[in-house]
Amino acid sequence: MLSDDITAEMTTGEVTTNWPSTREVFTRHFGAGCFSCPSFGMEPVSLACAMHSTDADMFVNELKEAAKKDE
Repeated sequence: MLSDDITAEMTTGEVTTNWPSTREVFTRHFGAGCFSCPSFGMEPVSLACAMHSTDADMFVNELKEAAKKDE
């Protein structure tokens, strides 16, 4: 998979499993506790962004940029 494949509809788990470098984006925007949240891994990126008042388009673009490190 390529970094351009990342969408807001993907789960947080799909993104971080396929592109481990994206964890830094989640941490920067949602905090280190993000990964211990019971819903992390199952919720769509769009929902995570909505819950944290974060623009999903901007967030996905940052995920794509970080994911390039894993290609």
